[in-house]
This record gives sequence, C-alpha cells and structure tokens, in this order.
Amino acid sequence: MTPLVMMTLKREKMRRLSLGSAYDRHIIPIFNASCGGNRCKPLLKTLMSSHCINDCKFCPFRAERYVKRDSWEPKELATISVKLWKMRKIEGVFLSSSVQQDPDTTFEKQLEATKEMRKLGFTEYIHLKVMPGVSRDLIKQSAEIADRVGINIEFPSRDHYEDMKLFLDFRQDILKRLRWVSEEVEKAQKEGKCKAGMDSQMVIGASDETDREIVKISGYIYQKLNARRVYYSRFDPVPHTPLEEKKPENPWREYRLYQSSFLLRDYGFKSRDFVFDGNDKLNLKEDPKFTIAKENDLLVDINGAQKEELLKVPGIGLKTAEKIIEKRPFKDIQDLHSVGVIIKRASPFIELSGVRQSKLNNWLSFERSYPI
Repeated sequence: MTPLVMMTLKREKMRRLSLGSAYDRHIIPIFNASCGGNRCKPLLKTLMSSHCINDCKFCPFRAERYVKRDSWEPKELATISVKLWKMRKIEGVFLSSSVQQDPDTTFEKQLEATKEMRKLGFTEYIHLKVMPGVSRDLIKQSAEIADRVGINIEFPSRDHYEDMKLFLDFRQDILKRLRWVSEEVEKAQKEGKCKAGMDSQMVIGASDETDREIVKISGYIYQKLNARRVYYSRFDPVPHTPLEEKKPENPWREYRLYQSSFLLRDYGFKSRDFVFDGNDKLNLKEDPKFTIAKENDLLVDINGAQKEELLKVPGIGLKTAEKIIEKRPFKDIQDLHSVGVIIKRASPFIELSGVRQSKLNNWLSFERSYPI
C-alpha cells in the first residue's frame, strides 16, 4: 500500500471517528474550545471507537443502526495526535468512545492511547470521557494522567434511562462513578494533577425530562461533586433511529439551562431558588436570574449588601460585584455604570439611600429589545 493511499485511509478514519463526536455538537476533527477570556484552544476531538454494543434511541452509533464504523489503535492515535501537536495544529485532545466491548476494555484503550501520548512527549491538555460502569482503578489512573476527566450523565433520572433504552443502572453505573471521578480528581489535584477538574453532560429534549430535574441534578454535580462544568447538548434527530421524527429541541432551552448552570456554579444559587412554570420548565423568554429576582421582589442596598446579595441582582456579575464593594459608597445610580453594572437591568432591584431606583415595568419594556 502506497504512502498516499495510507494517508487517505487515515484521513477517512479520522473523519468517521471525529464526526462520531458530533453528538457533542462540535464540528471536528479540530475544533476551537473556549479556555477563558477571548482565547480558544484547538483540540483534536475523536472517538476511540464507533463500534457500540448499546442501543440508545437517540444515538447515531446505536447498535441497530447501519453506519460505517471504525476504531483507533492506541499507538496509532497517539502518534497522529503528537504529529498534529508538533505541527501546531492542535493544543490538546478530547477523547471519548462508544462502548465497543465492556466499559473497562473500552476505557483501557483510551488510557493506553493517553499514556502513549505522554510517553511521546505530549505535554498539552488531554480530556478523557469515562465509560459508565468502569472500575475505580481506571478512573484513578485517568485522573493521574489527564487534565480533565468526565462522565456523561446524559439524563437526570433513571426513568429517562429506561425511556431511551440506556441499559445501565443509573445509581451504580452513573451516580457512583460520578462520585468516584470527583473523589479521584480531588486526590490528583492535591498532587498538582488533573488541574482542569471534572465535567459531565446531558442531552436536552430527547426524553421528557423537565428543567426542574436538570437544574436539580446540575446543582448536585456542581455543589456536591465540585464539577468545573456541566454541558447541555440539545437534541437533534438522527435519521434511521427511533427518534428520527421527533422535533429538535429549542436552542433557547439549552441557552436558559446554561444560564442556570452558571448561576449554580458561580453565583451561589441553589436549585430550590429557581422558578419554573406548571410543567416544571424555565421561562424561555426571560433570563432565569431576572425571573428569580422578580418572583422574590428582590431589593438590594447597593452600599451595604454583601457580595452574595449583590450577585442576586440582574446586571451585576462576578467582577462587577467586587468593583462595587471596592468603589462604594455610591450616591447616584448612574455612577454604577463606571463599575460595569447594566443599569437598566439592575435598577428595579437596587436601593440607594433607602430609595428603590426604578419600577419593574421599566425593565420589562427594556427586555423586549435587549438580547439576554
């Protein structure tokens, strides 16, 4: 086989395996992952294998669906990753997989590839996705060698697993493994490893899960397991699957859940603080932070409130709250603009010198034109 033919076959394999990660909603093989500020990090994002023994209703690689499948050999993937890195095409690798045999056998190959990358001198970011049901020792090894480790929860409760034909024990295969990942990552971080922590992901809209369920389990993952990020992937129907006729999920739902996620992670909100409609869904027309403030008739003394209280106010973010504390007292609401407060969003919930700064309906008229 000529070198040109070999290169063509490898590119085709990478395309198939990388597109297998499109379920995570990124266009690959190389995609730009946000890493804070305005900088993005180019990553090779690929599956170890697209062969799968599972038959999840929503998945393009479900066992009963005809699709061309492929897999990497660990050393092969490691060699390609290191070459791309040395060519300055990538600054990291995101490695997941379908379950080709059993969870341990599948994840052992991911670990072998990761270890080979490190052996070849790859010092950049590596993100590993743990298979549900994998043994604790393999989780421990992953936390010691990768920069981030995660396991996808996919749905917020056992009922949705049964609905989607995920033949897993929700408590044992998912929740217990999430705890193990959290514990092993914490141990590794004490030794200066796995600095990017743990993450998880859910599919939104494939089953009949509610936003209340999603927010509750997200709060648990953030506040009890110390996750760095919970991702939400809105459902898009895949041809030749049981859900091919189902409507794609509204992107605004995904957006509101991400807003809620950051409130849980960064702003001190608890899942019980959120406001849902009669169907346990978030209001798609409103920022959830505003909905909570409105429902509770929030009123915060800008000159006397603690940081935790300031963060409850729409239009005040993390850095802005710190600047308010540093620069106060304020005499006029317009002075808050200089420290980053979005005044029209914040004013209905702010008190200065004992005076509420504006009426709520002023915000509502503003909301119609403001891209929250």
